[in-house]
Amino acid sequence: MVKRRGRAADDGCVRGAAAFVLAVLALGVSGWTFWQKHYQLHKGGAIELPTGQRLMAYELQTAAHAMAEAKAQTGTFSMTDLRSFKNLAVVSANDSAYCLQVGVGAEAMHYPGPAGPAQTGPC
Repeated sequence: MVKRRGRAADDGCVRGAAAFVLAVLALGVSGWTFWQKHYQLHKGGAIELPTGQRLMAYELQTAAHAMAEAKAQTGTFSMTDLRSFKNLAVVSANDSAYCLQVGVGAEAMHYPGPAGPAQTGPC
């Protein structure tokens, strides 16, 4: 004798209920986290962007590294191309020393290389 197959279980309804319960739990956890952070999406710090003399000193230091790399490749400071630096001038450069300058007049800073460090005033 062959048994008749019974009705199949309603898996779709169980899956839907499980998905609903998980979604409600996820919303509950995210709401609780939002409440714990005092209704702020993030508590990040501020990013400090260098300006003025700090920015000029950073640009001079970076250009000095480019000069050192060029010296290692060519053997001289005079053949270095620093066109990618904004407002930077190579005032003097030879086989053993160089002077880089950013800005003009009283606002200028210079880097006597290769020893450095960046100093206020023109070359």
